[in-house]
Amino acid sequence: EDDEAETKSELAPINVMKGLCLQKSGNTKEALEFYNTVLKEKAGDGQTLAVAANNIICINKDQNMFDSKKKLKIATTDAVKAKLAASQANNIDFNSCLLSFYTNQLDHFKKKSAQLQAAGSPLAPLLLATSLVRDKKFEDALKTLQDGKSQDEVVRLSIAELMKKTGSFTDSAEVLKQVLSMSNKPGSVSMIASLLLLGSGPSAAADYLDIALEELRNTRNHSNEDITSWVLQCAKFRLAYDMPEKAAKNLENLLARDPTNIKALALLIRSYSMFDAPKAHEVAERLPDIDIPLDIDLEQLEIGVGVTSGRGLRKVIQPEKEKINEAHRRIETKEKKRKKKKGKLPKVLAEGGPDPERWIPRQERSYYRRKKRNRNEAIGKGSQGLSAVNKAAEAALDMSDKPKKVVEEESKPAPTPPPQPKQQPKSKNKGKKKGKVKW
Repeated sequence: EDDEAETKSELAPINVMKGLCLQKSGNTKEALEFYNTVLKEKAGDGQTLAVAANNIICINKDQNMFDSKKKLKIATTDAVKAKLAASQANNIDFNSCLLSFYTNQLDHFKKKSAQLQAAGSPLAPLLLATSLVRDKKFEDALKTLQDGKSQDEVVRLSIAELMKKTGSFTDSAEVLKQVLSMSNKPGSVSMIASLLLLGSGPSAAADYLDIALEELRNTRNHSNEDITSWVLQCAKFRLAYDMPEKAAKNLENLLARDPTNIKALALLIRSYSMFDAPKAHEVAERLPDIDIPLDIDLEQLEIGVGVTSGRGLRKVIQPEKEKINEAHRRIETKEKKRKKKKGKLPKVLAEGGPDPERWIPRQERSYYRRKKRNRNEAIGKGSQGLSAVNKAAEAALDMSDKPKKVVEEESKPAPTPPPQPKQQPKSKNKGKKKGKVKW
């Protein structure tokens, strides 16, 4: 048993490191399994358990608050804090602050954030800005982050996001340029170009794309395919915003290194066609010949060229001969159509013809007779009539419907029973012994 416990304690840091690798790669479910296993077995020292608990809090974020609170107690004991490094303690305090923010414990949140700011934590201004953003005070939050003068990349990204929210697109792009870890990456370059397009216009965005392309060429971590795709994207951007001359220049440089690139050649022809048509025809001669199969009818392909109507439908352009033949076919089909027979009338109409008084209201016609109603049927219906029980009682009391004998028998008085002898009341003192009366 001692050997097993010792093995688990030695494996605990390794399992935490495995969980951290999985967490960084996005496999949070598998990472949680490793962390929970370490906490369940209570293997390893307090520092290892604190790191595992803190990482679980990071995975939970604003979900599963009850579990996060339980894990925070493991990571914030005095015995554990004494063994943690300064960076680890700051991260745990920061997560504790965020947890109190998510659970609306604002007093605890302000107290912890003030402690972190006094300790010189670079993320302390970010906590104060978070509370201001929650109240939609974006300008105050931006001022708080800028006054902190933190060089942390997370703070920089937060400043850029707040500048974008307040409408300062150009300033937001300048801040993003200072984040070195994101430089020369397609996502960051696209974001900065979009912000410059909104803030300063297409020319500023195109100039930045050229600068980013030169920086990419100067770095070692790039391939020819990356540079080719960047040049093509820059050329498409310039063509979209009416800058064909610069797009043609970039494409000529690309074709000088890779003459077989058909996409670049097609874009070059398009760019020259916008400002120099003869040059576009000259470049078009450089296109390779197309081997057309013999079984393809070129006239049929030209016929199939469509024109989109207002609803987006394709109407096939037909030559005049086919239109004439189609008109003849329509005439022939009309002649071939049979005449419709007259429909047969119903038997009633066929015998006597239609009713001449059919347009007169039914009550005013000569043959109209109102239906007779049985008045007795109406009795007993509704809330004011008699029910079935009352009808039976009425029939029993009605003498008009019964025969005379039954009436006479019922009218005769009932015979009186003979008088019975009176019974003497039993004496209460019967059977009792006589004795003296006691007073």
